[in-house]
Amino acid sequence: MLKIEYIIENRDAIKHSVKAREKDIDIDLLISKYEKLKKLKKEIDDLRRIRNILTEKINSLNKKKKNTDETIEESKKNNEKIEIIELEYDSLNSEYISLLYKVPNILHDDVPIANEDRVDWETKLKKPIFDFKPKTNWEILTDLNLADFKRGIKAAGDRGWVLRGDAARLARAITNFILDFWREKGYFELIPPYYVKEENLYITGHYPGGEKEVYKTEDGKVFVGTGEISVLAILKDDLFNKKDLPKRFMCYTPCFRREAGNRADDKGLYRTHQFDKVELTLITTPKQEEEEYNKIFEGLKELYTSLEIPHRIITHRANDMPNKATIEKDIEIWLAGENRWGEVGSIGMTGSFQAIRGNIKYASEGKKEFVHTIYATAGVANRILIAILNNFQQKDGTVKIPKALVSYMDGINTLREQKD
Repeated sequence: MLKIEYIIENRDAIKHSVKAREKDIDIDLLISKYEKLKKLKKEIDDLRRIRNILTEKINSLNKKKKNTDETIEESKKNNEKIEIIELEYDSLNSEYISLLYKVPNILHDDVPIANEDRVDWETKLKKPIFDFKPKTNWEILTDLNLADFKRGIKAAGDRGWVLRGDAARLARAITNFILDFWREKGYFELIPPYYVKEENLYITGHYPGGEKEVYKTEDGKVFVGTGEISVLAILKDDLFNKKDLPKRFMCYTPCFRREAGNRADDKGLYRTHQFDKVELTLITTPKQEEEEYNKIFEGLKELYTSLEIPHRIITHRANDMPNKATIEKDIEIWLAGENRWGEVGSIGMTGSFQAIRGNIKYASEGKKEFVHTIYATAGVANRILIAILNNFQQKDGTVKIPKALVSYMDGINTLREQKD
């Protein structure tokens, strides 16, 4: 969320962001509602002061045993005015807050205003070339008896899945490898709640707008679709010391999303309701944000190079970005068996957008300022597993395991048919 003072001061830039993102939000209407609220607030305050004066006058008249009828009647009419204006204020304030929460973040100068996302960088790793017809991830897993999609659907419904044997072990190995990699980069590991109070989705910017994407319980808890939600919920109302920033957090969580609609990549493990993800959440000062953001990409390049998976970085166009982000980029990995790039994670800067919603600040020289936050997918086990299946499949139907993961598999270097 942006402060209304910032919106007023940067009205043209906010209007540009709204237009570029193709949002239907009237910034002038928002500001006019704010100005009207200020006037109503002043009227209410003035009437409350009059109420206090009249109350004192009535008390004084009572002490002097003088008639108070006229003053009581005046006080009654004044209270009626207060009630009427307070109702108007509450109604207008509800409209104002609802509109304010829909206003997107300001745009970073590097965000493309275009019809397509921009490819910024691509690895020099060679894409595999096969002398046989390659299989998709679901064909490989089924043929090797390493997954059971029918039983997964029987148990969980649409897009359910079960990994078996060494595939299950490899998925766990991938998560452990990712955690170890980012720990060596200075990230502090958390195991946060896998579900949060629904109100916390407003902090990250998933609400309003993402209400249909979540799974929630009858008592208002939401199963997280990313660890970022849990971490910022933990940090809500916290005050950091400037000298202790940046703070670099990482967490593994099972993630849950409804993923409504039908897509070409629905089959297999690529787009499922449940997946395992490691998320990075950074708390920075405004001056640190861009530098920390760029460091993440250097880490991601190293991570996927060590896994021998061709990858690239794209920058989202303005109309394909979440409201919370000033800029958002994706890491995409090459899926040779499906002859396409697949998104494996998003990395975005939010400025103080999330910090304002979560009241997360830092103190410096007696002043308190809102922190800046960065979110980043450190790695998704399901999708990295898909990339391994796609790119490391062999003519005999087996799948080689990248060297970096062999030690996490106790020396197993090939996925073979799983025997029951």
